[in-house]
Amino acid sequence: MSAKEFDVKGTPRPPKLKRFGVINEWQTILHAGRLCVRYGGLVKKKQGNQERIILFPGFKMGESTMFPLKHYLQKIGYAPEHWGQGTNKGEVEKYRDAMIERLQQDDSGDQVVLVGWSLGGVIAREIARKIPERVNSIFIFGSPIKGPKYTIAAGAFNPEETKRITELLEQQELNSPIQVPSTIVFTKKDSIVSWPSCIDQTSTKARHFEVKSTHLSLGIDPQVWQLLSSHLQEHLNT
Repeated sequence: MSAKEFDVKGTPRPPKLKRFGVINEWQTILHAGRLCVRYGGLVKKKQGNQERIILFPGFKMGESTMFPLKHYLQKIGYAPEHWGQGTNKGEVEKYRDAMIERLQQDDSGDQVVLVGWSLGGVIAREIARKIPERVNSIFIFGSPIKGPKYTIAAGAFNPEETKRITELLEQQELNSPIQVPSTIVFTKKDSIVSWPSCIDQTSTKARHFEVKSTHLSLGIDPQVWQLLSSHLQEHLNT
């Protein structure tokens, strides 16, 4: 696989993002072309057995942004579903609690796979931290797990709230590391999220992979889809 597993040892504390460089994200259209070329090969083999997967969109993004990935997962035999919360407005704790209640009210007891893009991945991790018994595994990409402080959207949050969330996440990472298997995908070409803030340095069950797309093209990057396919085969088809 062309994506390389990332050694997190010695990763520096992520710097604050500067507000230039977003023009790099316009390369998204190029990555859409890559997906078109490789799509047939990606969906050629069915591997799932209708296992349940929940998709979490990024900050200020609606469920429609996850539709290409949802369609792909359906094609290869899984049962993906949107998170049902509409547009992600950044209310991490509110969404976490709503999803926990939803899963706990499900009498099937089945474990689910949580797949999150950007802030959606942060929410997915917090659900897994609270109810690991209901989560099979996590697959996230471009997710600032160290908090909104390290994203270009930091200004959209109240400074006091940003400080509170950052400190809370730091405390939880130290005191309650994620216990379910996690695949974390990041890109050094990210102009939205400072890529070192995507690295989980506390969980022993986290693996990291670097890809070459931009932040906005992560959801349609064939390399990300291939990594997700491998993740699902490892954790569901065993």
